[in-house]
Amino acid sequence: MTKKWTNWARNQSSNPHNIFEPKTEAEISDIVCLGVARRLKIRPIGSGHSFSSIGLTEGFLVSMESMNRIISIDRDRLRVTVGAGITISDLNIELHKIGFALPNLGDIDTQSLAGAIATGTHGTGIKYNSISSAIVGIRIVTGDGSVMDISESKNSDLLGPAKVSLGALGIITSVTLQCVPAFNLKILEFTAKLPEIISRFKFEELSADFVEFFWFPHTELAEIKICNKTASTNTRTRKFSSFVTNEVTRNFGFSLLNQFWLQFPNSVDPMVNSVIKENVRPERIDASHNIFCSKRRVKFLEMEYSVPRECLFEAFEAVQRVIEELSFPVTFPVEVRSLSADDIPLSMASERETGFIAVHLYNRVDPKDFFKRIEHIMDQFNGRPHWGKLHSLESAQLAKLYPRWSEFTEARKALDPDGHFTNSYLERVLGY
Repeated sequence: MTKKWTNWARNQSSNPHNIFEPKTEAEISDIVCLGVARRLKIRPIGSGHSFSSIGLTEGFLVSMESMNRIISIDRDRLRVTVGAGITISDLNIELHKIGFALPNLGDIDTQSLAGAIATGTHGTGIKYNSISSAIVGIRIVTGDGSVMDISESKNSDLLGPAKVSLGALGIITSVTLQCVPAFNLKILEFTAKLPEIISRFKFEELSADFVEFFWFPHTELAEIKICNKTASTNTRTRKFSSFVTNEVTRNFGFSLLNQFWLQFPNSVDPMVNSVIKENVRPERIDASHNIFCSKRRVKFLEMEYSVPRECLFEAFEAVQRVIEELSFPVTFPVEVRSLSADDIPLSMASERETGFIAVHLYNRVDPKDFFKRIEHIMDQFNGRPHWGKLHSLESAQLAKLYPRWSEFTEARKALDPDGHFTNSYLERVLGY
């Protein structure tokens, strides 16, 4: 009997033939063999936080939710092996308990580890890399149901492709991560005129550890977040005050505003300009994962592209112009980040220092026209789309954007030559 599966944003759904929730690697191997025997495609799924159709299937959907525990700890080398289905949130808590941390994180922690690395999820920091760059080992069930170890010493030629795999190489069962000692971050957040924020971003990008900013469409204001490592201890925060700021104002209140704006779009400009003011929030210090990650409960749709770092602000200005020309308001901030180059074949930062621009819309708004216009801009800058976010690019276009594209193609031929793990999304972006 088929069951309906829907992602977090409620914009993607499918009716898999079966939804499996294996608890062991052996069970996953059996599921793959069964799918092959029945000629049904097999797709792994985490917490469903991708906005694209990357996780959809009418075959076997394999939930990794139960593969969520720490398997081993190497304290001498600061390495940990964990089940691929653990959420980033739970992983952060477990790492903190043993005095470890990931070097960098994105601003959302609800994704599964496997889902985050498969789509190339990243944070910010021109001296840092994505979550996938912390991977030093992977165990994966391949297209014939066998289990393969991939690491620096075993099948090392496959490690780079497996770090951002799109779920196309097999089902990752466990991941070994190179961690760092747990650290605190001091965060400074303030809202000011956009030119001041851009100037500060350009300065802090080279001097601070992590910096990003958010421009509020239809205003002249933006908010910047500057984070630096510190040996200082945590600042005291009032739980009630934090709850009001993060949950009531930024989530529940913002949800109500978006529902109102959906009915009365002409009210957006005056309301946003009256609510958002120039300000400086009190500095605070906390464990790195508590500073990096925020709870985002208002459902939205997202498109994110990476461009060469030197083109970041030219692309951003073009995005601004598009937003101001739209016939409807954009109620979510535009996010701007940057990252160092890496050597992962399908990473958005592969072989180039990278700037990121992310645009969001309330999930009850049709994004097609807006996102199409954003993609037209990004095409002019050799933009690469986030694999887990909405985009329309196809394999012929994508292959030209990644200098190490053929490495991934060869890895896929080796691990899943018959395409048992494919779906319509992968056929579009990879060519089969």
